[in-house]
Amino acid sequence: MGFVDRSEGNRRDPATQPHRHVWVKQSKEYGSLTPWPGLLIEWRRDSRGTWFALVAVVSGGVGNHLGVSWIEADLLIPAKGYDRPE
Repeated sequence: MGFVDRSEGNRRDPATQPHRHVWVKQSKEYGSLTPWPGLLIEWRRDSRGTWFALVAVVSGGVGNHLGVSWIEADLLIPAKGYDRPE
């Protein structure tokens, strides 16, 4: 599932990271909002060099919703367990 090009050797590229379970920040402006759990499916880079991840996200609130969308890498936090990051 998903393609990771490890030939570039640049460890700063998010695509070289092995994390599949992530927390998704709701926005850059409101970083204090509770992040949502997500499952990383694939990485892509746009023409400007910005990394995006295709993520299945369970959004919180009344009647949780599962959606799949492209999300900018800056909004992702690698999940290290079940607890939400502080």
